[in-house]
Amino acid sequence: MTARTATKRGKAARACRVDIHIASQGNVNIYNCTSGPGEGTPPSPTEGCETFPLPDGQCVPVVQGAKPKQSQARKLAKLAANTPVPSALAASFFQLSRRFLQGSAPANPLEERVFAIMAALPPAEQSLLSCCVDSFDAIPTETRDCLFDTSLTGDPNTPIDPITLAAAVSQELAGRVGLEVFENATAVEEERPGLNRFFDIPIGTEFFDVQVRICRVNGLRTISFTPTLGPGDYEPAELQQHCQPVVVNGETQVNCEVQHANCPGNFLSDGTCLRVPEIAAASGITLEGVNYISTDAKVRLTAQAPGTATAEVETHVFGDVDTPRTETIGGKEQLIRDCRVHDRLTFQVPADLPPGIYTIQVIVPNVSGFPNLGDQLVSNVEYIQVIPPATARFQIVAEKLYARAETSPSWLGSDEVGLHVIAVPMFTDGTLGSAQLLNGSKGREFDDVDSGESRTMNDVIFAHGQPIVGVAMAVMGYEIDSRKAYNEQITNFTDAFIHILEVEWDFIKDYLKEGVGALAKLGVVYAAIVVGIALVIVLAVNLIYAAWAPADPIIEDQLGLSAVDLAALTSANFPSPGLSTHRTPQDIEVNVTPLEKGPQQYREFREYHSDDEDSRYELYYRYNRVA
Repeated sequence: MTARTATKRGKAARACRVDIHIASQGNVNIYNCTSGPGEGTPPSPTEGCETFPLPDGQCVPVVQGAKPKQSQARKLAKLAANTPVPSALAASFFQLSRRFLQGSAPANPLEERVFAIMAALPPAEQSLLSCCVDSFDAIPTETRDCLFDTSLTGDPNTPIDPITLAAAVSQELAGRVGLEVFENATAVEEERPGLNRFFDIPIGTEFFDVQVRICRVNGLRTISFTPTLGPGDYEPAELQQHCQPVVVNGETQVNCEVQHANCPGNFLSDGTCLRVPEIAAASGITLEGVNYISTDAKVRLTAQAPGTATAEVETHVFGDVDTPRTETIGGKEQLIRDCRVHDRLTFQVPADLPPGIYTIQVIVPNVSGFPNLGDQLVSNVEYIQVIPPATARFQIVAEKLYARAETSPSWLGSDEVGLHVIAVPMFTDGTLGSAQLLNGSKGREFDDVDSGESRTMNDVIFAHGQPIVGVAMAVMGYEIDSRKAYNEQITNFTDAFIHILEVEWDFIKDYLKEGVGALAKLGVVYAAIVVGIALVIVLAVNLIYAAWAPADPIIEDQLGLSAVDLAALTSANFPSPGLSTHRTPQDIEVNVTPLEKGPQQYREFREYHSDDEDSRYELYYRYNRVA
């Protein structure tokens, strides 16, 4: 932690005392000057101290008495550690800003729109724009190359045009999807086989175990998961459940119980049915398992009676080369063949496959070196249910903001929270819709927020009028904590750059269809694609903020929901999802808690816990099926 000490001025020398009680972690800048109240009394700002010089990477001063702020270096270091794919949209913002400030003539309609927004900024915000570019230039080269797509910023005379920007965003999206699905940024661009973990089986020898194994289907553990799981080891989402609406105290709720008979797929020794995931035709599936040793592997789908359809489809294989091939147990070397191995493959369900229950098996050409195993190696049998593409209409509402614990230290005053939500639909033809912004580019600003207080919102943050396959939502909240004049500068400038990102998205969204379509054809699940889109937007906003503003992230989220996900959430035929936790690029912990579920509606809250700010904020969401 670092701190800047206030100086004193005036005819009479006066002591300036600073008491610091901070639970936050990492480097922070302290701006506080007090007149030195009695012991045990929380200090309060005075007018007797001078303004502090701006720290590196900051373009708006924090006034006396403000809460401590994370340094630019701290913010960028976290982003670099958690997001190893550079941002194209953030880089394009700085390139457009530089070209505008140097007086370049707009080279295309995109630049005309963006330059007009910048020209309309008041002088104070134009000065911020200049400082923002200077701050970007001052970022160490290694960090800048890691976080920003510098192919767009190399020459200040090179304009930003929609086709070039769309190509850069498509490349970034492929990297982010690769990390999401395969845990590797280059995985969607090139396949690789898994390690050979086969052993020879002499002819005539009985062998009851599989050599090619499916451990997970879209993240759900299977009957063949090893080490073997018992009925009590599976999560509720991995079990088939029968649900029906019931009325309790005049309110309709969803009552679910685990299915133990007439299982549509595999079942456990006590009769418990394992879940058969619903998959829309033309959408993707991710399988994880062992011995996917050939990039020529295929997946065989076979309809269960009364269906008769079959299909054998191409896959995209990305094998696990990090888990060792063998281990030593009891002094003997043995193959590692259980579900510690994470070979992955994706495939797309054929668009014309009739609805119904299907078995799926991975078919691998025998390149194991053991001809006794035959020409093909076949995995265990798993099940999916193919359903028609969703045609329903959905709406997502942000109901309220709740401060469970404001940023630390609380005695320095209340929080001023700026919140932005950007939603992007993905349509059934593979195109992307315009960005839908919370309250336009202005977002929502909440002043004087203290621990235990809530703010009612009831804002529709997503709606659509034509069928979708998924929606991406980027959620970003910052603690601004400044006096009115500086707060207005931060707010106005933020409105401007959010508006610029909105304009850029409108220009490039149609050019992104090819890249998005290529991901879908690889069999990447729609939820992963839209999560990738949300990350593209979240990272752009975070990086632009980090380059200039004394505003600390307290809320961050990237949601990717397929139409099938939305249909299940708002249906009485499916159980409520369980508790879940994940971390964001700026290391904010997101804890998701379901609240209530009924026909056509689902409610949850998401708690955002920042270790750096020692804060806990909650957003309450409502998902509606409206048609």
